Amino acid sequence: MGGGERGERENYAIKRYGSATYQGDRQEKLTENDEKPRVFISFHVEDEAQVNFLRSQAKDGKLEFVDYSVKEPFDEKWKTQCTERIKRTEILVVMIGPETHQRDAVEWEIRKAIELGKPVIGIRIYRDQNHPIPRALKEINAKIINWNLDDIQNEINKKKLKK
Repeated sequence: MGGGERGERENYAIKRYGSATYQGDRQEKLTENDEKPRVFISFHVEDEAQVNFLRSQAKDGKLEFVDYSVKEPFDEKWKTQCTERIKRTEILVVMIGPETHQRDAVEWEIRKAIELGKPVIGIRIYRDQNHPIPRALKEINAKIINWNLDDIQNEINKKKLKK
């Protein structure tokens, strides 16, 4: 990934969270004994509003999962943190928007999850849009679903049971 994209992500994190190293309070309090499925959400930073909506649906009880995603700039430290968090999850969920297929960070997260033996699914952020699928998802013939709460929960639960 080029330095320009890293700068964009870091600037976005600073603007959004006040620092480039923000990690949500809820994430830091999680333990391996959580009963809800542990999910790592991979996405393009431009789609964060939609991803936050998915997270809020989990907090409101409309979905049952715990978010283990990292909100760090894409650099070597970020890769280490992502690897550790992906190791602790049952599934990696890729939120597919207009430019997701072009993001090096998303490709890296998918490939890391595959390397660690984690199941991966894709969720189309806009059900009426057919945005391109990231290459790594196509390579493993990952299941791609539309944004539907029942379908999302069913896929997360299936993957947790197979673990």
